[in-house]
Amino acid sequence: MNHVHVIGSGMSRMDETAQLLTFVPLKFAKRSGRKQVFWPDDASAEHASPAARPDTTLLTALAKGFHWQRLIDMGMCKSGTEISKREELDLTVVNELLRLTRLDPLIVEDILDGAQPMGFTLNWFARNAMPIEWPAQRPWLESIEGDAADSP
Repeated sequence: MNHVHVIGSGMSRMDETAQLLTFVPLKFAKRSGRKQVFWPDDASAEHASPAARPDTTLLTALAKGFHWQRLIDMGMCKSGTEISKREELDLTVVNELLRLTRLDPLIVEDILDGAQPMGFTLNWFARNAMPIEWPAQRPWLESIEGDAADSP
């Protein structure tokens, strides 16, 4: 079972063996291959996480993509094909990560801050065509939330 959802209000009580039992309402979910703990939606706002956590898979992909693009720009590699041979990766993987370097810098900042839409994952990015022009990328990215709501 990958998903546990506990609902209720927090409370403490003493049981018959004089042990203190504390109930804390939490929600466990798997995100980006990691198990994370969240406060339920009905928990008070003061317990909410103060900062979003970046998607580490997406961050790693961005770092590789920009590194490989720099190698191409500096002339150390001629193309994604050469990088795929050096790294012993499939050419499609290298090309998908290189495509991340064409994102609007503001979108890249959102990813670094963990503020990208919930549905924007590396898998989603690989399956969807990205507009080349930066001004068209923001509406494209905002459409993800609607797509994620339609998916099971």
